[in-house]
Amino acid sequence: MRYLQNRMTAWMTGLVAVTMLVASTGSGKAEDVKWKMHAAAVDTRIEIKDTQWFADRVGELTKGSFSIELYAGGSLGIKDADLLRTLPGGNVVQAALMYPGYLAREAPEYALTLPPGVVSKPAVVEELLPTLKGIYQRTYNEAGIELVGFVGHAAAKTHIFCRDPINSLAELKAKKVRVWEAFQIKTFEKLDVAAQVIGQNDLYVAMSTGVVDCAVYPAAFVSTISLQEVAPNGSYLFPFVLHPLNIIVSRSAYEALSDAHKKALQQAADEATARSFKAYSAAKYDAEAEAKLAAGDANLMPDYSDADRQAFAEAARAVWKGKAEEMGGQALKDYNRISKAIGIQ
Repeated sequence: MRYLQNRMTAWMTGLVAVTMLVASTGSGKAEDVKWKMHAAAVDTRIEIKDTQWFADRVGELTKGSFSIELYAGGSLGIKDADLLRTLPGGNVVQAALMYPGYLAREAPEYALTLPPGVVSKPAVVEELLPTLKGIYQRTYNEAGIELVGFVGHAAAKTHIFCRDPINSLAELKAKKVRVWEAFQIKTFEKLDVAAQVIGQNDLYVAMSTGVVDCAVYPAAFVSTISLQEVAPNGSYLFPFVLHPLNIIVSRSAYEALSDAHKKALQQAADEATARSFKAYSAAKYDAEAEAKLAAGDANLMPDYSDADRQAFAEAARAVWKGKAEEMGGQALKDYNRISKAIGIQ
């Protein structure tokens, strides 16, 4: 028995020594934290580059003791719609870039939180972030997730690209318009314009074969599907305003962090938010894309008139209010909060 006790004591002593050695050297430091972060979009997207900046900034602020490895393009096999179940445990991933619209399965009111066309200018979205954070965190609290920051979209302007040179609602009434969601169909209906939803992958063929004459599409993304080849005439109509992308983390993983790492994580998230929204509000990437299109075969015409843009905004807001009242409950409460915040009540 004494022999076994001596052997056990020696084994425990050796284990403690090895543990102390690992804890004091290289990448094996006990305080080192390594997280994985999911993002569905591919790594060529501006939003992913901004998210990578956030991850890199965490490493910089902590001198490498806290690192976040970003897996873009859904390369970990995780679906955004499943994040409310996948992320909280902090086992597979500890952080993610999330588009709140995908949460509509659990929170149907998100389909009406910030629909396209209701906000007058992109800069307003940054002012709305505290209000939006309260709305999103309501859902995240139930799941065990923390919302630490935002990433602004690359596009800030939404154009109408047509086969013919058109830049007025009066001319648009004689055309068939492609939109990306049902809310926009209702908005255009109020303006006596026929619209239908066509997926991005089918748009080029639909335009080239005359299924539609025009398409609602941001100039910043036009070249990604070569839309300018079949619809070269573009004109700006309304801001590209959707749910801002969310930087979210597992609450259990977050609570396991040291105070210093928590502080660095939040600082990096705050800086990433300010950095991406500065570019978004200034329509930085839109300007770059427009210059490239104009230098090619595209015909970028003057914007739709102030009267047309106002008419579109009023139509979108009328649809928004009607749908919120129809859904009621939380959707109507959120509508009242946001519409008051942007001054349209």
